[in-house]
This record gives sequence, C-alpha cells and structure tokens, in this order.
Amino acid sequence: MKIFLITIIISLQLNSFSQTLTKQNHAINIAIRTLKNDKGFKTASIGFFVQDINSGEVISSLNPDLSLAPASTQKLITTATALEILGSNYKFKTRLEYIGKIDKNTGILDGNIIIKGGGDPTLDSKYFTQTKTQKFLDNWARAIYKAGIKYINGNIIGDASLYGYQTVPPKWTWEDMGNYFGAGPNGLTVHDNLYTIYFNTSSVKGGKTTITKIEPEIPGLKIENHVKSDAIHSDQSYIFGAPYTYERYIDGRLPLNKTNYEVKGSLPDPALYAALSLKKKLKENGISSGKATTFRKSRDLQKSDTLKHILLYTTYSPELKDIIRITNFKSINLFAEHLYKQSQLKLANFNSETGDDKFIKHFWQKKGLNTDGMFLFDGSGLSRYNGITAKQLVSVLKYMKIKSRNSEIYYTSIPLVGIEGTVKYMCKGTSAVNNMRAKSGSLKNVIAYAGYVKTKSGRELAFSIMINNFNCSSSLARKKIENILTTLADFNK
Repeated sequence: MKIFLITIIISLQLNSFSQTLTKQNHAINIAIRTLKNDKGFKTASIGFFVQDINSGEVISSLNPDLSLAPASTQKLITTATALEILGSNYKFKTRLEYIGKIDKNTGILDGNIIIKGGGDPTLDSKYFTQTKTQKFLDNWARAIYKAGIKYINGNIIGDASLYGYQTVPPKWTWEDMGNYFGAGPNGLTVHDNLYTIYFNTSSVKGGKTTITKIEPEIPGLKIENHVKSDAIHSDQSYIFGAPYTYERYIDGRLPLNKTNYEVKGSLPDPALYAALSLKKKLKENGISSGKATTFRKSRDLQKSDTLKHILLYTTYSPELKDIIRITNFKSINLFAEHLYKQSQLKLANFNSETGDDKFIKHFWQKKGLNTDGMFLFDGSGLSRYNGITAKQLVSVLKYMKIKSRNSEIYYTSIPLVGIEGTVKYMCKGTSAVNNMRAKSGSLKNVIAYAGYVKTKSGRELAFSIMINNFNCSSSLARKKIENILTTLADFNK
C-alpha cells in the first residue's frame, strides 16, 4: 500500500511539472528548461507564459501563476488602464488663473496669480517638440499682459494639490527617490521634474570629482558631493534626498576624464520651480510681482482657494496616445506615475486621503481577469513590492489586442525588438526583428520582458517572462533571455 501511495505521489509531481511546462512546442520548452537549469538562475524565481491571442491555446508556461516583481513591464498594465479609462485623445490641462481685482487704470492686480496644476507630465518636457522650448511661459506672460495686468500686488502661486502632497509612492526606496528615475508624480509637474548636475572627473581612479554647474538653477539647492572617479563606462552615482528638501547628498562613481558629465536628479518642489520660472519670465517682460510660492507652503494662501478664480490661459498636453507611446518606448517612470494617478482620479473619485490604491486590480477584475496575487503600489514598476503573474500580464495584453477599442494604439506603443525603444539592440539578426514588440523591465536582480510576437507560421502570440533574484550579470541574463525570445519568433506550428 505504501509503495502504491509513493507511486501516486511521484506520478502527481511529474504530471504537475509537465503541466507547468506544456508540451505544445518542444523547442520553446527546451529553451525555458535550459534557462531554468542554468547556474546563473539557480536561485531565481521564473514566471513564463505564452498564449495564442486568437485561439487561446497555451503555447508554453513555467510557473505562470507565480507573483513576481515585474519591473517596467508593469507599464504595460498602467498604459493599458489609462487608455481604457481616459481615452486615447485625452489631454491634461494646466490652468493659469488669477484671484482678486484688476484696476483698469493702473493695471495693478490686487490679488494673486495661480498656476493650477492638472497633472500634466509634459509641461516643458524634453520628449515632445511642442513642449520642450518653455513656450508655455511666453504664453502665460502674454495672457497676463493681455488681461491688462502690469503689476501684481500679490504672489505667484503654484497649486499642485491635485494629487496631494505625498509626491513619491511610499513603496519606493531611499536610493531611488533623489535620482532622475525616481522623480515622483506632482499635480504641477514641470521640466520632467528634473535638474542636471555637471561634473568634471579625475584621470586617477578614486580621484575627486568637481561640480561645475547645475541646470536649471534651483534657488537654495545644496549638494554634498562624495562622487569618485573610476574606470567605468556609465553613471554609477546616486543622489539622496527627500521631496521638498534642498540638501542633497550624492555618492558613487563616474567615468574617468570627463568634462561636464551629466547626472540628473529629481526637483525638490516642481510647483515652486514653476512659480519661480513664471515670476522670472514676468520680470523679463516688465511685470513685477510679489514672491513665488505654493499652496502647500502657506495655509493662508490655501484660504484664497475659496475665492473666485478667473481663467487667463489653459495649456494642454499632447494627446494621451502620444504620451503612452513615449512612456513605453522610453520607459519614463514619471509619465507612468502620472497615468496611474490620473486614471485613479477619474475612476475612483480620488482624493489624497481615501483614494482606492487597488483601483487597477479592481478595474481588471471587472474585465474578467483573475487578479489573485496582483499587488500594484505604483504605476512604473519601480517599487519592489509590486507583484503580478506572467499569466495576468498576458491576459491584459490579450484583452488589449482583441477586445479594446484602443487596440492598434496600444499595440504600436510597444517598441519593435531590434528596431526601437529600450529593445533596440536586442535579437539583432534574428527572426524576432520586426516581428516582435516587447517592453523591457529591469531592477537590481530583476529582469522581465513582455509583449507580442508574430511567428514564422503566422500565429500571433502574447508572452511574458519575469525573473527575480538571478545570480549572474544583467547583461548575461539578457543574452540568455534573447534565446527564448528568438525561439518564440521561430515558432512554426
């Protein structure tokens, strides 16, 4: 009897493994088994799922229901959700307003100018031709002049209250938030919420570095520099500093023999920077004003929000479809966080105290997706607390391809492997080039890819592979995953 029970248990275990690695495609299964058994992935957790979009046939899978950190492949869920909730033609808007009275004889505004943030991530952004020239400041100054205002007997106020004042997702790490990729969403975002530090580095390994300038100028910003020069080829420095604080500490290493080497950090207070920028522009145009400040910095100013606001000018963002394309092509964390917040705002009647932080999960539940094990704490995938399964990500991809009214817009927002975006240099010289669209994702010891592939046999597949806690270099892990992606493109059944 005991022998019979042992036989049953072994049989069940083998059946479980055969179900995990399905038998539909021998070559794909060999590729994923080879990866699984590689010494560099001995300690890793791997989630893999491939499905035919049209027939629903599962082509191959390994731990498809294992919840893993998705890194930036999470942007595929965020952008899909935003498209469905907001619509492809949606535009963010920033309102320039005033409160008080304008004396038509003297041109004196006895009141304040308000920059009412609407969550636009593209104001003065370098990623769009129409936004990167600070033209918005000229438009605002012109609108103030046309209103007959020649002197402002009051303040320039940046209002970033739309998303509340917790501008960094709580689950981000201290190491991330002071850097360019850790620029958090803000109700009044400007200049991609970034500034640039320029360094001269030494010719000696371990030598000191010197900060030559900071652009744009951030009044009050102080940086304690501990960066050393080293025989490396990329920026390996980190800026430490919390939102609204103007003392920053930078440590790490930069390449040898560099002049004006650029390192980007996150603006301490984007709303204040926007107000300062407008004050400066008005002064250049002969219009004086009081101080530049924000609603957050003064409770007295917050009381003015009960007064009537008169619209002077509205600045619109590019359409959502264009923002989403840049988000997925360039993997812009800031844009993804704004899409997350704005979708939450519309769908969940968001406020900073009680907003539904599980709204994406609830949204896809209503679409029929099994969301067990889905944990999303931001929109970009920067948080290591995030968790989704390979099957869930494929389910979103499948829905967007065959059911969404935004199918083509979403599909083309994902870059072509070997051609563009963050996957431009992958799978060169293989059948994946021009036939596969993929979003990459990476964190320390996390690598992931997800997207669509048109196979040699003409089938359309959606796929997701996520690997956490591998024990080799990221570049080596990427090369090994390329073999799997190429095998998917070569699928000929």
